[in-house]
Amino acid sequence: MKNPYSCRAAVCAAMLAMIAPAAALPVISEFVADNEAGLRDEDNTLQDWVEVHNPSTISFNLDGWYLTDNAANPIKWRFPNVTMAAGEFLVVFASGKDRRIPGAVLHTNFSLSRSGEYLALVHPDGTTVRQEYAPAFPAQQPDRAYGVIFNRTTLVADGANANYL
Repeated sequence: MKNPYSCRAAVCAAMLAMIAPAAALPVISEFVADNEAGLRDEDNTLQDWVEVHNPSTISFNLDGWYLTDNAANPIKWRFPNVTMAAGEFLVVFASGKDRRIPGAVLHTNFSLSRSGEYLALVHPDGTTVRQEYAPAFPAQQPDRAYGVIFNRTTLVADGANANYL
């Protein structure tokens, strides 16, 4: 007699493969648009910077992805063949120096405006925006990072009474 479960098991495996979540895509985790006393680049100069994060549990290659500060030009600066490990953070200086050598410190061909401007991470197709600060991120204070929150911990529950000093 034919095993009635073998076909079902194969179908279940195929269905799970189809609905399994795709690897997480990279994000702009934070940036500094007014770097006056913080992170220095390999030339020992203070430059604006953008940090990209790979939130996935697998490595991710950024080759062909773009960073831009101009919504009308989504392909302003192209990432070289750089692979990020699972959970890795990568700093790209927004210096205008335009350095795209794999394995070296990366620099965009634009810098960021401390008064606020557009900033986006764009897919390799050159048109699909993965993440953007639009129409502009707010004005920035010197040496203050702006970005997304990871692993947020609730110290006081919503609606709870609390005192602070």
